Amino acid sequence: MDIEAKIKKQDRFFLYILPAFFAGLSAYVFIRLDFDPVSLIMVIPFSLMALFFHLKHKANTSFKEMKTVGNKSVYDKCKEIARSNGWELLVTEEEQLIIAHTKGSWRSWGELVTFKFQGDLLLVNSRPSPFKKASIVTWGKNRINLKAVEAAVTSG
Repeated sequence: MDIEAKIKKQDRFFLYILPAFFAGLSAYVFIRLDFDPVSLIMVIPFSLMALFFHLKHKANTSFKEMKTVGNKSVYDKCKEIARSNGWELLVTEEEQLIIAHTKGSWRSWGELVTFKFQGDLLLVNSRPSPFKKASIVTWGKNRINLKAVEAAVTSG
């Protein structure tokens, strides 16, 4: 299975299937308990979980925009960031795309860091890796990865 297909498969799971499961579960509980007040108490957590999974994964898949100057130098800086942090380069398309995979730590199973180059705009995303155990949170590792990229790209 290629990288893009694997990523899209996990995205569908966290964006649609898991939230639909919790929404269906809340509807089932509400109907089975004959619409009484106790059913509302049980429906609210399931509905909130459905909403949380959808919104959190949508945030995980969004890209951060960074203004840059000189596509080639920024591309080289991004490759150097990946190498210096020990990230495995999965895909490199000259001055267009870099996809790197981080190692696991006590915070997460690993992250997938994506760099997209569009003129003087750099789009960066760090998210839980679809190649490891499924997860939706990385306990701050995504933010750390994005800050490392931003610091390296914006510095001289």
